[in-house]
Formats: sequence, C-alpha cells, structure tokens
Amino acid sequence: MKKTTIAFAVLFVLAATFCSFTIYEKNKIKQTDGDRVSFRIKGTGSKGIFVTIGIGYQPGSGACCSGVSENSTVSFTAEVGDVVYDGKTRRIITKVYKELEGTTINLADYY
Repeated sequence: MKKTTIAFAVLFVLAATFCSFTIYEKNKIKQTDGDRVSFRIKGTGSKGIFVTIGIGYQPGSGACCSGVSENSTVSFTAEVGDVVYDGKTRRIITKVYKELEGTTINLADYY
C-alpha cells in the first residue's frame, strides 16, 4: 500500500511540474526571429515631458528604463517583436519591426 501511495505521489508531482512548464511556455509572448533593429527616440519637445522608456517582449519585461528628456534624442537597439513602452505607465508606444531600422520615433506624437 505504501509503495502505491508513493508511486502516485511521485506521478502527481511529475505531472504537475510538466503542466506548469507547459503553461509557462504557452504564456510566453515573445516571438522573434532574432533580428536586431537600431532606432532613435526623440523627446516630447515643447510639451516638456520626461519619458522613461522600456524595451522588452511585453511591458514590464526586458530593459527598463532609459530616460528621454524633452529636448534629447536617444539611440536604442531591440529585437524584432519586442515592444517599446513607457516605463512609468507601461503603455506601449510601438512594436519593434524591421522597417523601424534607422528611423526616429517622436514622442511628441504620443504625448
């Protein structure tokens, strides 16, 4: 009887571990082909808003936060499929795509 109980307990733990891993992998949002893109982000200008920028596969993940003052332009590099988000509000500014290479995102258009 003890051997059967132990066997079921071990089987249950293994099944639970497998299910947790499967759910974790299924919920991962990042889908990228590994390409990296370089782009610039320009501040809000006369609106005078300092914005913290995060880059990752979803808001709150990845690299956070680099500040962009109102009159500056900052260079960033990210993987295709990542998102650029406001580090304070976690609002998505844009998704990173291949055509973003070499362009400048003007934060005045978003704030």
